[in-house]
Amino acid sequence: MEQNTQPTDRTIQFAEDGIIRLMYRYSLPSIVAMLTMMMFNLINMAFVGRSVGALGIAAIAISMPLMMIQGSISQLVGNGCAAMVSITLGKGDREGSQGILGCSITVSLMVAGINMVLGFMFMTPLLRAFGASEAILPLARDYMAISLFGMGFSAISTMNPILRIEGFPRQAMYTMLCSTLLNFAFAPLFIFVFHMGIRGAALGSFCAQIGSALWIFLFMINKKRVVRLEWRFIRIRFRTILEVMQLGLPTFLMQITQSLLSVVMNTSLGSYGGDIAISAWGVTNNINNVVAQPIFGLNQGIQPIIGYNYGAKNYRRVKQTLIYALTAATIFSVVSWILIWLFPEPIIAFFNNDPELIRIGSRMLIIFRMCIFVVGFQQAGASYFQFCGQPGKSIFLTISRQVLILIPCILILPRFFQLDGILYSGPVSDVISTILTAFYVFAEVRRLNTLIAQTESEPKANSDTALDPA
Repeated sequence: MEQNTQPTDRTIQFAEDGIIRLMYRYSLPSIVAMLTMMMFNLINMAFVGRSVGALGIAAIAISMPLMMIQGSISQLVGNGCAAMVSITLGKGDREGSQGILGCSITVSLMVAGINMVLGFMFMTPLLRAFGASEAILPLARDYMAISLFGMGFSAISTMNPILRIEGFPRQAMYTMLCSTLLNFAFAPLFIFVFHMGIRGAALGSFCAQIGSALWIFLFMINKKRVVRLEWRFIRIRFRTILEVMQLGLPTFLMQITQSLLSVVMNTSLGSYGGDIAISAWGVTNNINNVVAQPIFGLNQGIQPIIGYNYGAKNYRRVKQTLIYALTAATIFSVVSWILIWLFPEPIIAFFNNDPELIRIGSRMLIIFRMCIFVVGFQQAGASYFQFCGQPGKSIFLTISRQVLILIPCILILPRFFQLDGILYSGPVSDVISTILTAFYVFAEVRRLNTLIAQTESEPKANSDTALDPA
């Protein structure tokens, strides 16, 4: 008997299953995986902090902008590919979605190679520009020299959302858990057993990237997949890649602005607080990333639901998903705000027991994240527009918080309030950007109500026409 190798289309569930059930099914694995990954990143930084010291933490904080720039370019293609594939599948075009995937993989690997070469060529001047002092620079170079080799594998890993688009949220979760477990296994080995210090942390991450990329590649070439990577689609199509990059631009800009923010923050903190303030920001920023992971995981889970139904013109389900997502994101933000206010000093002390680092870091964490309870609404609202093919609005809302509000505050307020001016820039930008996002979201809900009324009246109008004897 011939074995059935036909692909199984599981995307129909996005149009039929309950919204809350779908969000639970798709968001929970993403949240679990991303939290696990970020928790290990915290542990990894704690390993560096306790083996190398506060300067090791500062070196990673200085290196992060360069790594984020490299990653943002991969995310530009990866997230744009996922959004476009989701909408294309909603329209019923399977072969078109395969062409999008093949083109995206090709471009992503090419760009990763170019980025790696440029990273090695300009590593030292970039690290100096990002705020590295003479004490921090050697450690930052050691970390970056190994991390840059993982660019190609990281480019493949950014295709992980394709697994959720196809209806396999658990496999997408396993990808991230695989990366986390490999990192957890190798980093302590390299840091403490082989005494490689900060290079051991980078080498552990490199091994994790290889495992994650291999997992995703094997999934994409499986003949049973709906969106399958085939050789005939491995080519560059400029029109396709431009559309992919347009949809991925909001994520790219978010990463780039986050990188720019880190550069501005590191240089400002170096001027007003010294290396110890940069170390405190390295810890605080990692905690910020951890508390943001449930919202990012939620957004990843709703992407295929919104994209598929928007492409299929099921606007009522799009609206329901948006409302549920905004509610869940706000709940996550409130819980994070409570935990930060209750346990600031124990959180900072987990990384290093330096009294000065604990004092500055706990105060920085409390003040900078003072209004974190509104951030969930802002991030979920901005991401929604990307998922339904409105990148312009998503781009504006994404960059407004950091480029238009936060960075100017960091540059201006310290002139009057010194270090406190940097810290209070956080809550100011959180509140203003959330108010701005609310205007766009409420306008979108009204637009969806109009589309719902139009689409749901069409079947009735067609039925009346069919019954008309004339």
